[in-house]
Amino acid sequence: MAFAKAAILSSSSLYSTLNNDLCIISCFFVYRKYTITQIKKRRFYGIGDFLLYLCCLLFLIGHVIPVTRMKSTTIASSRFTWSSSPDNSSMAFDYAEQDMPLTQHKMPEQIGEGWWQSIHLPLNMVIRRGMAHFRPEVSGKLLPVATIEEHFFEPVLCVQSTIKGRVVLLDHKLGNDFIFGHENCLFEHIDVRESLVRLDASDDIEMTTLVIGDSVLNQLLGTEYAQALLAALKVTSISSIAVNKVPHNINRLLHSCISDHLTGHIGKLHIQANVLDYLCALSQYFTGTIENQKPESDLQTRIHQMHDDLLQLEGKVPSLNELAVKYEIPGRKLKEGFTAIYGKSLFSYISELRLDEAHATLKESDIPMKTIAKNLGYSHVNHFITAFGKQFGYSPGSLRKKSKQNV
Repeated sequence: MAFAKAAILSSSSLYSTLNNDLCIISCFFVYRKYTITQIKKRRFYGIGDFLLYLCCLLFLIGHVIPVTRMKSTTIASSRFTWSSSPDNSSMAFDYAEQDMPLTQHKMPEQIGEGWWQSIHLPLNMVIRRGMAHFRPEVSGKLLPVATIEEHFFEPVLCVQSTIKGRVVLLDHKLGNDFIFGHENCLFEHIDVRESLVRLDASDDIEMTTLVIGDSVLNQLLGTEYAQALLAALKVTSISSIAVNKVPHNINRLLHSCISDHLTGHIGKLHIQANVLDYLCALSQYFTGTIENQKPESDLQTRIHQMHDDLLQLEGKVPSLNELAVKYEIPGRKLKEGFTAIYGKSLFSYISELRLDEAHATLKESDIPMKTIAKNLGYSHVNHFITAFGKQFGYSPGSLRKKSKQNV
């Protein structure tokens, strides 16, 4: 209830000091919380709680329509020339066409297949995602896929991240190659983009891109905090590019922004809310690193090592006592230390990561659900189905069915 009250108070303040869109997002956070918890459990904590939920719902219904009249994006024009297509065909679109549905990538069949999409969000951001699946014959090759030319109405922060695979970006203006994969992200602070994208065909690619104008970033974070973030990312000046290591739990927030089960304006609100989650986590991680530059303790080193080891582990996660003995950390310190570093309890964190992996596996393969559940350490497939539904709001079976329909 405290969270809900705080969100409503903040939404009222934002409505009067910033803009209506931010108020909508704040109320959407509250609405989403109640939908997932109280409604699912058919439980409210008194009439006040129910009225708060109802007010948020009515506010959203009354304000979804104005969201359709969005401002133009910070992207003035975009042109993608498909280097991998037989005729080097291109696709060009302007500021009013940044909403692009799921589009097949013009990739020769002998190389593989892929798709991408672009979504213009209520707070004047653009998020894109793409996937490429390569044939075994081209494994190990570095394939030029597209030349990108974009112009912006103002400088933008562009984040590019992969949850799978490796990308090499050649920036024509700087004349340098920048390599990033699932362990790091590419950050650009630019007003013009002229680059060649090459993909490492050793593995399939899943990539997400987020474009935010400086004015939006300053409005959301405050100018001082926004500048601190750019400095921490090493992209203070215009036309600067840097590759930074980002924790997996923060990257996961970006890659899970887009839901295949929500569409239209509510779908965009859901994505926007998730993007704000990501920006908060990213800002806190990088600016906090600057403000608290303390040497890593031996305890933190061992917890980081345990974290990395668990990410590689299949099957049942060892008990807290087993982990405490193996890494020579008292159980209480292990629990508190892990939560302090990664923001969640050890078992919640690992469970969410594994369920994310299961989500990707269900979409991309025909591996039986029982096998997936066993590999993740679930004693019974029904336990896996229940946990999956709690995290994503829908069953693994419905996800696989929809994925097959989209093929």
